[in-house]
Amino acid sequence: MNPATGLVLHFTRCNAPARANDWGRWMHARHLPAMAAVDGVRAATHWALTQQPVPGMPSVGFSHVTLYELMGEVDAAANALDECERKLREADEIDPNHCVINVDLLEAHGRWNQKPAPSEDLTGHILAYVMCNDPTREAEWDRWNDEVHMPDMLASDAFATVSRWRRRTQGERGTRFLTLYDVGPIGVEAAVERSAAVMPGIAAAGRKLDCHVGGLTVTLARG
Repeated sequence: MNPATGLVLHFTRCNAPARANDWGRWMHARHLPAMAAVDGVRAATHWALTQQPVPGMPSVGFSHVTLYELMGEVDAAANALDECERKLREADEIDPNHCVINVDLLEAHGRWNQKPAPSEDLTGHILAYVMCNDPTREAEWDRWNDEVHMPDMLASDAFATVSRWRRRTQGERGTRFLTLYDVGPIGVEAAVERSAAVMPGIAAAGRKLDCHVGGLTVTLARG
């Protein structure tokens, strides 16, 4: 299979809690197959927050994340994906309670730029937006991610693989980078526990960079 050169993330939810199951069935039976068939889309997978929002209470605003893995020229594939969704809406093929809260387009970045294709062993993700809080040290921070932090995280035995991504449209501020951790058969809960357990030792060994900042981080399981 061709390598994934980009990601489109759709942060979604159903705005009628009583129809959430119907919405989920529509997503898997109709929407994902249609979007996965777009030229330049390698795979389309749908994931649920492991801690679902409580109706009527404050939340991050979405309950699921759909990952569209792109191959080839990133912008062309992303535009084709947008065009497909537009045509589906015009044809009344979008569930009436489907809400896309936010969309992010990213390109593969750095040494850890290879994401394996989804398989049955893939049970979840940890999706982490990250940044360097000192722009003058971003090159140093980038090297640390590639040479120190990613190997440390994989050595925790929490994750099957890890990949790094950068927002296609670059802003001067904010979390422009994404780390996507793939979780295998151990499951997301065990992955979180294992990765958390090694962090004190990593910090004590001086292997945590002081300008590293984590932003939005969510744990995802099959949804």
